[in-house]
Amino acid sequence: MARSIRRVDWTPDLNGCDGPLFQAIAQCIAEDIEDGRLTTGDHLPTQRALADRIGLDVTTVARGYAEAARIGLVEARVGSGTFVRTHRQKGETHHRRADLADRSMNQPPDVQDPALVARMSAALNEVGQSLTQLMRYQPSGGVTHDKSAAIDWLTRRGILVDRHALLITAGAHAAISAVLSVLLQPGDKVACESITYPGLRKIAKTLRTSLVGLPEDDKGIDPAALETVAKQHHIRALYLNPTLRNPTTQTMPVGRRAEVIEVARRHGIAIVEDDAYGFLPVSPPPAIAMMAPELTFYITGLAKCLGPGLRIAYLLTPNDGKTNEVAEHLRAVSVMASPVLSALASSWITSGLADAVLADIRAESRVRRKILDQTLGSEFAESSEYGFHAWVTPPPELTCSQVVNLTRGYALGAVDSSDFCVTNEHPNAFRLCLGGPADREETRRSLEAIAELFASVA
Repeated sequence: MARSIRRVDWTPDLNGCDGPLFQAIAQCIAEDIEDGRLTTGDHLPTQRALADRIGLDVTTVARGYAEAARIGLVEARVGSGTFVRTHRQKGETHHRRADLADRSMNQPPDVQDPALVARMSAALNEVGQSLTQLMRYQPSGGVTHDKSAAIDWLTRRGILVDRHALLITAGAHAAISAVLSVLLQPGDKVACESITYPGLRKIAKTLRTSLVGLPEDDKGIDPAALETVAKQHHIRALYLNPTLRNPTTQTMPVGRRAEVIEVARRHGIAIVEDDAYGFLPVSPPPAIAMMAPELTFYITGLAKCLGPGLRIAYLLTPNDGKTNEVAEHLRAVSVMASPVLSALASSWITSGLADAVLADIRAESRVRRKILDQTLGSEFAESSEYGFHAWVTPPPELTCSQVVNLTRGYALGAVDSSDFCVTNEHPNAFRLCLGGPADREETRRSLEAIAELFASVA
C-alpha cells in the first residue's frame, strides 16, 4: 500500500551554525532523516512558512531546500511542495548508492530498460572473470584487443583508421590536453568557437596558453574570421566541437566544414576535433578527420553516447610523427587508460551491447526533446533531435544566473553561459541537461517549473 503523505511541522535547529545558513538547513534535514524525525514522503513546510518561523529571508530557505535536493535528500514537486526522498535508520546500510550525480555535467539519460540493465550487469560480471589480469599495468595507449574493438566502433561513425594512429585514453579531457601540449609552443594560441566546451578553458589555463574565440553564425565559426586571426596571432591549433555542439546544440554542415578546412590548410593549423556527441545522430555529417586526415586529431569518448562512468576515449593522431609525443604525454599524466574500463568497453562493442545502449539513449533523448517542445518550446529553447541538452534563452526580465539558481532544487542540471564563453561577454542563456538520473516525470516537472517561471514575468 502506498504511504500517505505526512505534512510535518518541521523546524531546523540552527544554533551553533558556523557556515552559511542555507547549508545548515540542508544539514539539519540530513540529520533529522538520520535520526528518524523526518521520513520518506514527509511534506516539508513551504519556503515562506519556514522563513517566517525561523526569521530568515525566503531566498536563504529556498537555497537550503535546493542544496538538500542537490544531494538527494528532498524532491521539489511543482505545485505541491518539497518532500523527503529518502530515509535511513541509524546503523542501517544500503547496497544502493545515493544519487551522487554531478548535475553540472552534461550526460545522457540513464538506461532504465530492465532487460538492457541486466545485460550491462552481466557484461560487468563477465569482465570480472579476468579481473586479476586487468588489475595489472598495460601498455600506454591500449592493447591490441581493445584497439580492435575501438576500430570496430569507429566504423559506425564512418571513421577509417588507415591514415591515423589510434591511442586509447582515460577520457576525452586527457586526450585534448595531450594533443595541445604537443602542438603548442610558448606564445602559440588556440582558436575555438566563442562559446565552447568549459574543459577546453581549463586545459588552456593549465597549459598557460590563450584561447581566441571566433565569431559564428548558424552554421558554425566564420572561416573569414579564422583567416583574420591566423594572420594576427600564432594560431597553432583550432579546437572544434562540430556535431551537436556543447552547449549550443549546433551541427556544422559539410560545406562549412570544407571552408574551415581550406583556411586551416592554408595556414598550417592543426584541427582538434572533439566528436563527443558525433555518435548520437543517426546520420551525422562526415567527421572532419575524414575530410582532412593530415590535419586532424580526432577524439571521441564513450561518456556522451554510452555513459560517463565508461570513461574511455579513442584518439586518432595523423601519421606525421607526433603520435609518440602524444603517447608520452598521456603516459606522463595518466599512465594508461583503466584496463578494466577498456575491457568493459570492448565487451560492450563486440557483443552489440554498445549499439543497444546507444539506441536506447537516442530513443530516450527524442522523448525528452518532445517534452521540452511541449513545455518550453522553440521560443526559448534550441535543441537537436538526438541531443540531450538544450540552449535556453530566458525572457529578458530574467537573467540566466537567476534561472540557474532557481533550478538547483530540480532534477535537471542548468549551467550559466558564462562557463562556456571565451570572453567576459556572454549571452543571457544557459545550458540545460535533459539527461542524467532524472526520469521522464522528473524531467517534465522540472521543465514545467521553468516554463511557469518564464510565464510569471511575461
